[in-house]
Amino acid sequence: MKRNCIIFLLSFTVFAATGQDVREYIAKGDEAMENLDYILAKVYYDEVIFLQCNKHVIKQLTTIWLADESIRADMTDVMKRCHTCLDNDAKSLRDTASINLLIIYYMHGIGTNKNEAMAESWSQVLEDIHNPHIAVPGPNIKKPPRNRQPMQFFAGYSASLLAPFGLTVGGTGRTAGWYLRVRSNLSFQGHTAECNADGIISGGLGDYYYEPLEGGKVKTFIGTGGLMVKAARSFYISAGVGYCSREKLEKFRKIDPVQAEPPLEEFWAKRTDKKSTFSGVALDLDGTIGIGKKVYGSAGVSILNFESYSANVGIYVFF
Repeated sequence: MKRNCIIFLLSFTVFAATGQDVREYIAKGDEAMENLDYILAKVYYDEVIFLQCNKHVIKQLTTIWLADESIRADMTDVMKRCHTCLDNDAKSLRDTASINLLIIYYMHGIGTNKNEAMAESWSQVLEDIHNPHIAVPGPNIKKPPRNRQPMQFFAGYSASLLAPFGLTVGGTGRTAGWYLRVRSNLSFQGHTAECNADGIISGGLGDYYYEPLEGGKVKTFIGTGGLMVKAARSFYISAGVGYCSREKLEKFRKIDPVQAEPPLEEFWAKRTDKKSTFSGVALDLDGTIGIGKKVYGSAGVSILNFESYSANVGIYVFF
């Protein structure tokens, strides 16, 4: 704690000393580097790099960045300045030392986004400089294509009130993505008859009677896919379309009027009214937001054949 206070007070003293010889800052920074005191070295080097593009200081700051990840958050601005200095010298002077460092910056994402295409482009420029007999005289450095963010894929659990078991997979890029989703209530009960909303068996049962029983079941399946659009940092809005089916099954008991005490047979009948049994279009509308470094949660609503509505939720892991 005492050491941190001393460094904090020293940083104010250093930055307040306008007109002090830059070489003194560099010497003190180099001395701190020899003692592996990267925090103190950074304090002195920061003052230099914001006054002039000193190649030695840039190399030292790059060494600190690569050696100590714990202080990178405090080095963001100064490393952006270093990147700008290197980029200017590389383009205007074709300075090989600057190009070598610039390749490292793009390979590791120092002071800029990580960009292997840019690193390869500058490697080619460096090769042309070292081998002028095969280089085209006075080549123009082409602006590389815009850095494309690699697609991140995700998978996770998805559920709705009507179908509590499901899986969602997908991928997201810089601004948009996609998803595929299946949900079900994992009911696979079959049926041998049909009935209407009043429980009347369609077509009858011949010479038998039937008795309604408690314990009906519902079979639900929903499969959708769609697009995800990045609305804000770590927040996506998604909309999709697909297929859904729902079957309401009622349980009955078959009765033989001839036998007084028969072993009664039970059977299932599918309800045929549209509100209970249907198949058709399914629509999704969801919001997905980051709740951790790689974990996202979602909530939304599904419309099933314009007959039923169901809230849905999900939790996904990006990898």
